[in-house]
Order: sequence, then structure tokens, then C-alpha cells
Amino acid sequence: MSEEIRRFTHLPGDRAPGPDYSGPGVEAELTGLMRPDEDRPEDRPEDRTGEQPGEAAQPGPAREGGPGQERRGERGRDGSYDGLYTARASSVLGKVASDDGLLDVRIKAPPELGGPGGETNPEQLLAAAYASCFHNSLTLVAGRQGTRTADATVDASVTLRKRGVADDYTISTDVTVRLPGVEPETARRLVDEAHRECPYSRAFTQGAEVHVHVA
Repeated sequence: MSEEIRRFTHLPGDRAPGPDYSGPGVEAELTGLMRPDEDRPEDRPEDRTGEQPGEAAQPGPAREGGPGQERRGERGRDGSYDGLYTARASSVLGKVASDDGLLDVRIKAPPELGGPGGETNPEQLLAAAYASCFHNSLTLVAGRQGTRTADATVDASVTLRKRGVADDYTISTDVTVRLPGVEPETARRLVDEAHRECPYSRAFTQGAEVHVHVA
């Protein structure tokens, strides 16, 4: 058995369509507990359609709370996605914190960017988030196929890039996956599929939906 290392590099403008993402909760997906609130009364088939349990629901137009509504987390008939979880964080005076207080760190630019360093920075936080999300997708994909990946590691890097002398910046990312004990062909298949399904990979390669507001 050999150790397979797979790498992906994303540059601005990359596009790589993939299948629908199955969900960020690896444990929940594998155990069938993906949607903890799907048993709420308003989500039960008999409450949405007026039919009694055991009766087949008739297809209808997909609309909020009405017949034909897609299950939470599945892609709707119109191609839209339902929200499963929203993380919220704020940045103020060189510090970022999540709304629940679990993340609370100071931010300083690294010496390479003219800063003092000594604290984390946006690129490090993004690299950590990408590595974690990709690892979750890898575990999910491998679990479906019955492949053990407990010893897998995922390294992600985020590079801040600049073009010319103007303030024209972008980022590129690089992901390296190590799968000790997994046959190279299997490792390639798993990592390629994880790359297609990882929501961060899809955001980088296909573009993410972004809304900016002024409060």
C-alpha cells in the first residue's frame, strides 16, 4: 500500500462543475441525522399537504411551506439551495469574533505584507476553514464507499496575489491530501470526488453567491 498525495491549485477564473454537495455534516450525513429540525410539525408531509400518513403526496409547485416543497438541504426544482447553517462573525478594531463567542481572535498582517505579525490573519483563517471543509467532504465521500480514511490529512494554503502597481488583489489556493494506506487509484477517485463536492472548492471554482449590504 502506498501513500497517495493529491494536489489541487485554484487560480482566479478556474471553473470545474461538479455534482450537488450532499451536506457539510459528515457524522450527520453518515448516520442519517442530517436535518435535526426536519421533524418539526410544519415540515411533516401530512402538515404540508393535508394528507394523512401513508398517502402518497402529489407533486406540486415548489414554494415555501406548500406542496412540492423540497426537503431541507436538497436542491430545489428551480436549482436553488436551502440554507442549513449560517455562521456569523464581525470584524472591529483589529479583532474578529463569531456571534457565539467560540471564535475570538486578534488580526494582524504578517511581515510579508508589512505588518508586525504575531497574530493570525484572514489568509490563515481561510486556509484553516478550507482544509477542514475539504476534509469533511473527503470523509463523507469515503464513508459512502466504505473506505477508511482516519489517518488522512488535508493541508490547504491561501496566497494573496497582486497584479501590477494598482490595488488589484485576488487569492489562489492549494490543497494537498495524504491518504496513508489507501491504494493510489482509490485515493485519486476519493479526492477528485471530494473536490467536486466540497462547498469551498465549488465556491472557489464556480463562484459563490455574495450579498453586500450597508447598514
